[in-house]
Amino acid sequence: MKVQSVFLILFLPLLATGERYTVWVSTANNKHAGTDDPVRITVQETGGNFVHLGALDVRGRDDNERGSLNRFIFNKNIPDWLVGTGLRCITLHMGGDDAWLVKYVTISTSKFYEVFTNDSQTWLSTDRSEGTSILTLCN
Repeated sequence: MKVQSVFLILFLPLLATGERYTVWVSTANNKHAGTDDPVRITVQETGGNFVHLGALDVRGRDDNERGSLNRFIFNKNIPDWLVGTGLRCITLHMGGDDAWLVKYVTISTSKFYEVFTNDSQTWLSTDRSEGTSILTLCN
């Protein structure tokens, strides 16, 4: 019993806690800007840690369509000390050749609110003639 108590006292602060990432994605209104292909998002915290949030997809909803603004919620169990006070960059990973043009992405947690804009208007697609399969946006 004493060993368990010591473990809890020493390591409880290091155990994973829940952090909610709220992600808003705005798809451009250009012709053919929307996509039905899977898109994944990874964020880099200010401390340098990477967190793979997941797919920008809500089951039963037609996400990432032309001119749309979609919200995605990601609950991550990560140690509190790994959650930074902001983000350096986000990376979008395209999973198909149906080109997509993201306008901006906002991400917030209980600790920060960040906006990343695709100022270069880079299209995402696995078809290299249409765009790039990986897009990193940094502040």
